[in-house]
Amino acid sequence: MEITKSTSTPARRTEWSLALLGGLKHQGEFAARERTVHVAAVGGAKLDHTDAELPAGPTHLVKAALVGGAELAYPEGASAEVDAFSLFGGVDLAVPAGTTVEVSGFSLLGGRSKGIAGEPGGPVVKVRSYSLVGGVKVRQGR
Repeated sequence: MEITKSTSTPARRTEWSLALLGGLKHQGEFAARERTVHVAAVGGAKLDHTDAELPAGPTHLVKAALVGGAELAYPEGASAEVDAFSLFGGVDLAVPAGTTVEVSGFSLLGGRSKGIAGEPGGPVVKVRSYSLVGGVKVRQGR
């Protein structure tokens, strides 16, 4: 029996971003991870997945910040889940036409936009947002 070691390292499934001051920003061509976790005292997350290489399944974003929101853009056919907690700040999503957006969570001050009607069997973006000040804004297009 022969055992061989792979010389290539597999891509990490989770990207961690921890910051006292500062945000997380990805745009252009990059390899998106299955799960991105961003935790900051002050700083948000700006992820533009429109030109990214996406994993086979949905992408997951977990964001927690005392001050800071999330700005996200998805390409046609993307499937994503967003879980956000903020004391000040919200979530801004840009999705292509035909995408269903499901928004749930809690907001003491601030609103949540209603889901955008999608196509049956089409891509779904799920958002769970918890904030003391701030809300969720969903729009179609970049």
